[in-house]
Amino acid sequence: MTRRPVVAMRRWTLSLLAAATISLAGCGGASTANVQNPPPPPASNISVSFQSPPPQSIAINTTANLTANVNNDPSNAGVDWALPCQSKTAGACGSLSNLHTPSGQPTTFTPPATLTGNNQMVNIVAYASADHTQNVVASISVSAFGSNLKGNYVFQVQGIDSNSLGPYQLAGVVVLDGNGGVLAGEQTVNFFDPNAGILLSKADAITAGSYFLGPDGRGTISVTTQDADVAVNGTETFSLVFLSSSHVLIAQTDTTEAGTGTMDLQTSTTAPSAGYAFVLNGTDVGTASPVAMGGVFNIDSPGNISGKGSIIDQNLSGTLTQKQALSGTVSSPDALGAISLNLLVPGFTNANAFTFTGYLVDATHVQLIESDNGSGAGSGATSGIAIGQGSATGTFTTAAALIGSYVFGVVGEDLTVLAPNSMTTAGMFTADGNGNLINTYLDQYLQANGFQGTSGAQISAQFSSFYSLDTKGTGRVRAAFSHFVPPPKPAFQPLFILYVTGNGGPVLVLDGSDTGLINYPSLGVGIAYPQTSSLAFSGDYGFSLTQQNGGDNQGTGQMNAAPATNTLAGVLDTNSGFNPTFANPLTGTFAPPPANGRFAGTLSSQVVDFNPFSVEFYAIDSSHGFFVETDLVNPNSASGVVSFGYYASRTPVCAGCP
Repeated sequence: MTRRPVVAMRRWTLSLLAAATISLAGCGGASTANVQNPPPPPASNISVSFQSPPPQSIAINTTANLTANVNNDPSNAGVDWALPCQSKTAGACGSLSNLHTPSGQPTTFTPPATLTGNNQMVNIVAYASADHTQNVVASISVSAFGSNLKGNYVFQVQGIDSNSLGPYQLAGVVVLDGNGGVLAGEQTVNFFDPNAGILLSKADAITAGSYFLGPDGRGTISVTTQDADVAVNGTETFSLVFLSSSHVLIAQTDTTEAGTGTMDLQTSTTAPSAGYAFVLNGTDVGTASPVAMGGVFNIDSPGNISGKGSIIDQNLSGTLTQKQALSGTVSSPDALGAISLNLLVPGFTNANAFTFTGYLVDATHVQLIESDNGSGAGSGATSGIAIGQGSATGTFTTAAALIGSYVFGVVGEDLTVLAPNSMTTAGMFTADGNGNLINTYLDQYLQANGFQGTSGAQISAQFSSFYSLDTKGTGRVRAAFSHFVPPPKPAFQPLFILYVTGNGGPVLVLDGSDTGLINYPSLGVGIAYPQTSSLAFSGDYGFSLTQQNGGDNQGTGQMNAAPATNTLAGVLDTNSGFNPTFANPLTGTFAPPPANGRFAGTLSSQVVDFNPFSVEFYAIDSSHGFFVETDLVNPNSASGVVSFGYYASRTPVCAGCP
């Protein structure tokens, strides 16, 4: 029989059955009495249950085994497992090692790598394979390590604004609840507002947010304001690396701003008093020029800076104005430890009235951000830090006020390109207490300076210097670096102004630019830490990184230094060109640290600029230091990139955590 007649026969048969059904339906009741409906299927006796109760909660760095038993299943079909998840992102709710197991055999639940906050509820369903109407559900709370961060934290970030590719600053205080929630806060931001078309300062309340801290010390934090002009519709996001419960490195990972900074536990909101050394850098509004400032303000009576014992210097796009008098007022702290600092500087020609918001970290540290440019016609947009001199205020009258070995780092601008983070400097010196700097070295890199005949300039050499203190006891130190070995060509004669904090504390640094033939104009600010004799490089560190190659790359990460192999291994979270990526593998090498703590290395990751890149590490002690990229003008492999970083020992977030 051919295929077509068969099809026709089947259709005819179906038609006949249909006709017969219609015919029976039209007959009398006697004919229908013999029709019997099939009996209902027997009730299923299959059941499923967990062999032992699943855990109600687990830590994010652990796993859980779940075992289900299926009873009364003659087919012995086993168990089907499911992990329902509202998110479409792969792995957002974790994973199961097996989606089908025999009855009585376990599947392993692995939590997600990250959470949106500190806790996430996950449902795991066990179905009887032979009958999915028979199932049981395990609800498990997955918890991260947000309890390591609880309290008021002062944060500050400096970087680049995507709307102008110019400097960007942010500072504030945020209240963390210890369970992944942001309760409140306040902040000040200096940014280019594309709607207004001008550089602005804005003060905003922080109303909500969340944070996550993973087992390896890396995490994220998101804060929400009601100001849609700020960041992404008022929400700012950051990567973080946990060093301790009181100190965290952060990097802004928005698509609108990128920068690096710190977040520190606030331990005091007592009104500041006595002298504070300070440095700031950013943009002068009136001249639209880069600017850096440093000095000492002395709060010599409650809320008042009379001018006695106060001094300020300014580098305005390479023009240095020195030793100017200042006076002003300081407000009482608000509920979150914010103060308003108003300074008058008659000797500055570009601007002579400045307002800064200060966020108190403790009795001696204040994060500063300029806040006088709410309308676009203020003095400037700068930020920095102030460190208290305490009882030592006014006592720095001899060269002995600066003594000992120091390691310093400075980031600023190569004034031939006017781009943020385009000048990087790391160095060391020993002040002998008699006005001489010995045991010196300087690595300074200017991204686009062409005076050396290359695209970019490098000064990497020993130097000698004399230093002198302001005789009025302010703690201001003038240090002119000279006699470089090998000598840069053309000549280089930089001036650095240092501001002593005393009490064994760090020294703040203002780059006063090249004061000789001005072959290498620059400006920037930084800090010099007292160096100890313990300079080992070993163990677990967190770090922050800023890179400039005409674009911008900012990030945080963690790494392990293994002296047995002189290798580095870690993870980098970065915002490159306003495109954030996370969990990028990092590798590197390093030479054994010599006695002076300056040692060479390399860093490599697919998300860094010029991979791998060469660096010099400068160890302050075994727990922290700086690193600076050194291959800007390497004749064999020039990178065109300047990079600067800070590293510090990190405490594991839990026993057994990496």
